[in-house]
Amino acid sequence: MEMNEQRAEVKASFARVFGSAGEAPRMMGLLKAFWPFMVICLLLGYLLRAVAPVPVFSVSQLGLLFILLAVAGMVLLAWGNRRLGNYLKGAKGEEWVARELAFLPSQFAVFHGVRLPGGAYNFDHILVGPGGVFVVETKNWSGRVEFREGETWVDGKRINRSPLRQVKGEATELLTYFKEQGEEEVRVQTVLCFLGSELAEPIANVNGVVVCDGGALTDVLTGELNEEFDPAVLAQAEQLLIPLVG
Repeated sequence: MEMNEQRAEVKASFARVFGSAGEAPRMMGLLKAFWPFMVICLLLGYLLRAVAPVPVFSVSQLGLLFILLAVAGMVLLAWGNRRLGNYLKGAKGEEWVARELAFLPSQFAVFHGVRLPGGAYNFDHILVGPGGVFVVETKNWSGRVEFREGETWVDGKRINRSPLRQVKGEATELLTYFKEQGEEEVRVQTVLCFLGSELAEPIANVNGVVVCDGGALTDVLTGELNEEFDPAVLAQAEQLLIPLVG
């Protein structure tokens, strides 16, 4: 009994955690990386049907088609493995951040893998804490990350899908959801956390988004610059998020 009480006391001293990080990119990676194999299987089924009971193709034609499908399968396998690797790298980044967030003080509630009803985004992490509500987007990228005129560059190459616009879109969607639920006083802040990347500064403000590396994330969330927010509003925001996990 005493041991259980000690465990409960230790658990109560850290953030409340809801959901599991990394599940969405793992599932999406599998689906997006290997869906072409479904097409290959359908084509193989058609070829097998073509030889019986009345052959549609000659033996040489069938042989050529089987060879082409085999080559296409090998190419798709290599392409799928590479794409899946990118998703798994993203999942590992989310899991790393989740471990860091789990050790935040008990005033925080941490939500992983939230998707709003009818929403367009899958949120990596949403936090409710003394400073308000934080949307944290994780990017596990290699290379030097720079920001120029609102665009994101990695090792001198511009990223087509800007993570700055992504996290701002997530914040807008979350704010809209809160307003629809009657909570118009909630304040949402955006954080873009990079892992394995080289940043000019460990913490920076880029177009209204806090950009930081993994080592500075907890400082961003618990920093003294975050003004205290109405606890009653935050408690209601937490209750609205709990049913959305998973």
